[in-house]
This record gives sequence, structure tokens and C-alpha cells, in this order.
Amino acid sequence: MSGIVFLKRFTLVLLLVSAVSSCGLKYVPGPSLEDLARNRKESLEQQLAHDFGAVNKRYVSLTYGETVVVKPQSYQRLDSLFEEKYRLSKLGLSSKDIDPLIENQKMALLADTTEVLYMETHWFELIKDTTCEFIVAQCFLNNKNVLRKMEYVDEFQTGKSNQVWAEKYMKEDWLTRNMDGYTTNDDLAFYAMMKNREFNLQGDEKNRFLENVFLVMRFASENQSTAAQGIALKLAARQMKNEIPGFKSGDYVFSFKKDVDPVSKETVYVVEAASEVDKKVLVTRRYDQYYMPLN
Repeated sequence: MSGIVFLKRFTLVLLLVSAVSSCGLKYVPGPSLEDLARNRKESLEQQLAHDFGAVNKRYVSLTYGETVVVKPQSYQRLDSLFEEKYRLSKLGLSSKDIDPLIENQKMALLADTTEVLYMETHWFELIKDTTCEFIVAQCFLNNKNVLRKMEYVDEFQTGKSNQVWAEKYMKEDWLTRNMDGYTTNDDLAFYAMMKNREFNLQGDEKNRFLENVFLVMRFASENQSTAAQGIALKLAARQMKNEIPGFKSGDYVFSFKKDVDPVSKETVYVVEAASEVDKKVLVTRRYDQYYMPLN
């Protein structure tokens, strides 16, 4: 090919490219999965803030769980057929019996008006006057980010004095170590134990339990440890101060031991406080494995 012919062809290509560009035809990538998830959560939060604001409750987003895609039966059936086809191809087998079923299911899917929904498990807070309400909800949104339904999984109320600890409890934020928000395994185990217990409680029993949980969280943070001994000793000293007139912790020698309830076979924490002034005085305080007082 001569140089003149090459230059002519190259010039023609440039003219075509310029023409396409001048028409505004260019590739624009679609939103990433991260963008879609962020947009979905932003839409949800805007709607919840609007809806709860209408009843004078200030909405505060806390955290999210993993997103779950809720597909109609027609989608699930098609997924199963494709999985079977993939399995056969991996084994080197024919999928001729599966292919017609796939095509039929595609047609059934087109006729199905049931929406694919995205379930976001959402932890959030509602504030009104001096009351803080904490909620775990499953929020179902369609592909247009419209909230179709919301189901409460768990909820409780507390006062402003426990707001910070309740927020930490909901988010499972660090208690014993501040490393850029890093939550230790000991802290996570503590939260799991308390939340599993709290989830099965109702009414006043649930409220009393959580009030104690927030106190225990405060002690764990002060001790920089979730070890039972340090928490139980502080609980006992506080309980005795509330119950014994003129109580001073320096007037007692405290000891701690772990025991087992003979009936339930569950762990019991026992704190004994011997008076330095009167050697005959021995005060005992007992707590269950969740640090609830047994006395």
C-alpha cells in the first residue's frame, strides 16, 4: 500500500470518528453495584426521615446488614434451570432437555408482574423529646428504590442518659479498644450474648435487662476489658452503695468467684465484700451470666 493511499484511508477514519463524536454518541458506563446500593440506601433514608418527621420523630440512620435479593418464584425457577445447565456443561453432558424449559420459563417470567425486591436490614433511631427509640427493621425496596414494605424485627426505648450506649449497642461499636472503629472479638462476643438474650425478652423485663446492659457496657469501657471479674466487682460496689447507708468501698475487701447454679447449671458470678471495720460482716452479691442481679 502506497503512503498516499494509507494517508487517504487514515484521514477517512478520522473523519468518521469525528462525525460520531459530533453526534454525541459515546459509551457511558452504567452505575456500579456499589452506586446502586448507595442510591438505594439514600432513598430509603430520605423516605424514612420524611415519614417519621411527619409524626415529630427525628430519624437517625445507624447501620445496615447485608442486602438480600428477594426474587419471585418465576425468577427462582429460571435460576435453578440455569444452574442445572451449568452443572451439566461442567460434566460434559448435553443440556438439550433443559434448553426448552429455560425458554418456557423466560416467557413465564415476562408475564410475571411480581417485583424483584431488595431487602435491607436497617438499624435506626427515632428521637422525640427525651425518648430514644431504637429499631431493627427489614426494608423491602424495588428496583426504582421505592419502599414497598417494612417489617420490624426488634425495637426498644431508652432515655437520653443511655443514648450513646444504646447507639453503640445497636452498631456493635468498640468498647474496649479504640482502633479506628475496630471492634474486638471479645466485644463482638459480648454483643452477641446480650442481643441473643434481649431478643427473647418483652416489655418491662426487656427494658430492665437493657438498662443493666448499658451499665455493664460502661464498666467494660472503663476497665478496657469484658472480663467478668472487673465488671462484677463494679456492679457489686454500685449495688451496695445504693442499698447500704454510708457505704464506702474502701471499707470493704472484695473477692470474686465464678460458680454454677445447681438447678439451671448456668454460670453465676459471686462477689463477696468483707467489712474492714466489723469482721463479722460479709456482704454477698450474685449475678447471672448476663450480669443481672440475683439477690
